[in-house]
Amino acid sequence: MVMHMSKKGILLIGFIIFCVAIAVQFIFDLTSIGADDLRLVNTGHGLSYAVDANASFHSNNTRFFYFVTRTGVRYVNDRGETRWHETFNLTRPHMTARGDIVAIGEADRGRTVSVFNSSGLLYSETFNNSVLGFFINTEAYLSTIQQLDSGFEIQVHNHTRRFEHLFRKQIFQADRPMEIPVAVDVSNSGRYIAIAYLDLNRHLSTTVEFWFIDPSVAPIGTDGLFAGREFPDETFINMRFIADDHFLIITDSRITLYRIADNTLQDVWTENLYNRLDQLVFCGNRFAYVSGSATNPDGSYADPVGKVNIFDLSGRTGTFNMGRRATHLSMSNNSVIVGANRYFHALNAQGTSLWHHNATHDVRDMLFLNDTDTVLIAGPNRAYVWRRQRARGDAGEEIE
Repeated sequence: MVMHMSKKGILLIGFIIFCVAIAVQFIFDLTSIGADDLRLVNTGHGLSYAVDANASFHSNNTRFFYFVTRTGVRYVNDRGETRWHETFNLTRPHMTARGDIVAIGEADRGRTVSVFNSSGLLYSETFNNSVLGFFINTEAYLSTIQQLDSGFEIQVHNHTRRFEHLFRKQIFQADRPMEIPVAVDVSNSGRYIAIAYLDLNRHLSTTVEFWFIDPSVAPIGTDGLFAGREFPDETFINMRFIADDHFLIITDSRITLYRIADNTLQDVWTENLYNRLDQLVFCGNRFAYVSGSATNPDGSYADPVGKVNIFDLSGRTGTFNMGRRATHLSMSNNSVIVGANRYFHALNAQGTSLWHHNATHDVRDMLFLNDTDTVLIAGPNRAYVWRRQRARGDAGEEIE
């Protein structure tokens, strides 16, 4: 049977199809922008730099960020205005940061390290020996690993006592052959120092020693060493004091949190690892990592590649699966930005997605500024401040 439809019926069906198409498009737009109808919009405020300037950035929950190149450091606000500027000349600048404090020096065998806060230069230290690594804490304690002809030397400095070291320890290769110091961290109070060694004698095993900065407060009969931990056949990845009395050590096999009480080291919790860590970041008493490939040949117990794991002192607080290998991870405002090439998600501490962003150009860094709706997006030669705003028209010119 052939059905004949009036002109009015055809127009009615066409109108219904049109309405459905509009509704589908509306739903799609909400999905791509976010349920609150906001999206990242380029404010036009930012700065430019040479592609080969070795630019790096750091933010700490404020409208300002540190901008470092081979020729200096700037403290810049979200309107692209420089509050202060310090010049230097570095071949490969390296910045390490903790909270509001940053330390800057050569990435490889420099002799001078400078420490800054939001007001500008705090102090600089110049050493007689090549600096293999330098580290900073939230109270501007600078610790260094230096190369000696016969081994290594650890030193700790602070702007409260200039032109003298607060701690000094020499490690002679004759006494500890094939043991290499790889990291140092000082507690916020300046009371304790942790030194991590990689032992090449034992298949890249890790050892961590805990010392009093001031040996006069150490128990009688000791030289300041009060605790130590060994991790046989485990390769060192990272460590740091989280709060003054908690310490985190990460190897390729596990994450362990310790608590220092009555001059002893007490286990709090351990998280076994079955993946390589593609990305790892810290923020105050929190940290996050992204799982990479499985370490077990059969992949047993492993996370999916691209899974974000977020922790605080109590343990894991949230997870999020990117569904692909992550190429970026940053953390501020107790929240995380994770990226895979040009695709980014902002997450809260529970791993819930706050928003996502598809960049149209390559992104070398993306950082929260004073809130989770304001970010710095850095490309190969330009960085701009972006804010989430009501979605109207063009989102603004992308960075190149």
